[in-house]
Amino acid sequence: MSPVSKIYRGEVTHERLEPESHAFTYPMTFFALELSELNTLSRTTSLFGYNESRPLKICDEDYLRGHKIPIASQLEGFLPKEVPGQHTLLISSPRYFGYAFNPVNFYLRMEGSDLVAAVAEVNNTFGDRHTYPLLHLTPVGRKQWAGRCPKDFHVSPFNDRTGEYRFTFRVEPDELFLGVDLWKENRCVMKTWIQGKGQQLTNRAIAKYALLHPFDTALNSMPRILWQAAKLHYKKKLKIYQRPAPASENTIIDRDQPEKLRDVV
Repeated sequence: MSPVSKIYRGEVTHERLEPESHAFTYPMTFFALELSELNTLSRTTSLFGYNESRPLKICDEDYLRGHKIPIASQLEGFLPKEVPGQHTLLISSPRYFGYAFNPVNFYLRMEGSDLVAAVAEVNNTFGDRHTYPLLHLTPVGRKQWAGRCPKDFHVSPFNDRTGEYRFTFRVEPDELFLGVDLWKENRCVMKTWIQGKGQQLTNRAIAKYALLHPFDTALNSMPRILWQAAKLHYKKKLKIYQRPAPASENTIIDRDQPEKLRDVV
């Protein structure tokens, strides 16, 4: 069977509509990693490692509750266990020479070529982590699905914790589109998405799309976040909302009580 995992070259876009318009787009390299292939990829691709020291590597402790157990095992607490015919894709960026910051990771539960469930894992710049399980997705077009859930986690200092997220997933053989829109009082106030075209995950593809474009990976997420935040604060004078203490059971890492939440199974 041909490997499912791919490296994607595309872009990330944020478009704020209220209370001030503000938009930006950056080129982006990201990965769709089939969880059951991680060990094989680590053996066959010398530039990529799974819990091993390589230029690009995935570490179990960087995801979900941060335990040093396989990501697939950790995920069983958030999605039903896979049944025959299903597989799970992790949409993320590996550590790049030891560093990465992923504002959001997605876990896509596929049955054949259809998306049956998903989890959005959100990391804020304060050190907190939150999950949005999406267990009831609605087909809305060819290879496209939608889901929604209330917002209950603090991410941007320019948004409070109210509103609803509306997700759009388009999953095709060699293309991905993952969109998250924030709605308040029946109005869309912010749109975000990543999209890209995939290539088989090989040393050559890693060198071409990741090593030769280091600032298009998660390596540069934090500088870009800080630069855009400075524009919103100093140029557009947006109101700042202070980080509230996490109050949702779906917040799985709280910087103020890291061990308490990490140990929940």
